[in-house]
Amino acid sequence: MWSVYTCFGMVSGSLSPISPILINELNLTYTQMGFILGFWQFIYIFTAMPTGSIIDKWKLKKSIMIGIVVMFISMIARGLSVNFMSLLISVGIFGFGGPIASSGSPKLVATWFKQKDRGLASGIYATGPVAGNAIAFATAANIAIHFNNWRMISVIYGMILFIVMIFWAVFSKDKNQNNINPNPDINTSYKDLFKIKTVKIIMVLSIIFFFISHSLGAWTPSILIDQNFSITNAGYISSIFTLISLISLILITSLFPKNKRKEAMIYILFLCGVASLGIAFLTGYKLVFSLLIVTVFKIALMPLSTLILMEHNEIGPKKIGTAAGMFFASAEIGGFGGPFIIGLLREITNSHQIGFILSSILCFIGIVFAFNLDNSDKHEVSRAIKK
Repeated sequence: MWSVYTCFGMVSGSLSPISPILINELNLTYTQMGFILGFWQFIYIFTAMPTGSIIDKWKLKKSIMIGIVVMFISMIARGLSVNFMSLLISVGIFGFGGPIASSGSPKLVATWFKQKDRGLASGIYATGPVAGNAIAFATAANIAIHFNNWRMISVIYGMILFIVMIFWAVFSKDKNQNNINPNPDINTSYKDLFKIKTVKIIMVLSIIFFFISHSLGAWTPSILIDQNFSITNAGYISSIFTLISLISLILITSLFPKNKRKEAMIYILFLCGVASLGIAFLTGYKLVFSLLIVTVFKIALMPLSTLILMEHNEIGPKKIGTAAGMFFASAEIGGFGGPFIIGLLREITNSHQIGFILSSILCFIGIVFAFNLDNSDKHEVSRAIKK
């Protein structure tokens, strides 16, 4: 599953490091590039909930295999793109396969691991897309320059995806209790889950989390290039930051137990809010340090959220696929809006400053919502009993 989720990160991060090349060769504007970078997240909004339900109904081996195939098709199609529309469509295809990896990972953890091990297990699987992004940041621009052809990225990454596809088909297996969600009425499941206070708050927070995460992930190389870093050095720095974040990801998810995850979210949002202001107003090494802070800490917000959901008494392993689908459906509103809005503001103002002032404001708004989370669902259960 880690290798599948790594491919997810590699495919989703493959365009960002070469965005200046694509803007030049395909005659794109910054707004168009921002729209492309965020388009798969836009598709996610509509596909995450149905695919989450499918994962709860089907066995993981079958559903994840479909996701890998769709990601492979998206990767190959990118290399065949000739203009804005064809590149947009190729990225959009990813939005049909990516949610299966996103929702399948917490489903796998909830199914195969006991509660005491889920924090560490979630930290490990969540390093997958981070590692994939790091691979893309470090290699995509170099591949394009070495072959003097950015389309070779699709060939090389496509080969990696094909190998992982075979690996999954041969070695993965299902657990008997992971068969079928006993609740066949999917609409009722959505309705019941949405009544839970924790689910509603996490869905709102997810929009903020992904706005911050995807906007920075999409535009970090561009921010560094604006500071006179070369395209390859910008990719290397982004990759190094991403690799460093793997350590914090595992530490945060494993060290903060169930009743401390709310506090962890608040601390991270505060750090990201301050550091986003640093990205907006600082230059040179101070800017680079601000980028490092946000990159290192933002990455833990997603697994912390899915841990809170999977350990809720009214969700658990049986419904986490559907709940995760709801999480990613709302999250990708921010996932799409982040890269697009930052790109739009960059084009209008010729600077990333306004965009990251907005990111900072969203972080502090997120803190207000996080304070309303319950560390435990005991309070919700007691209220339900009283009613």
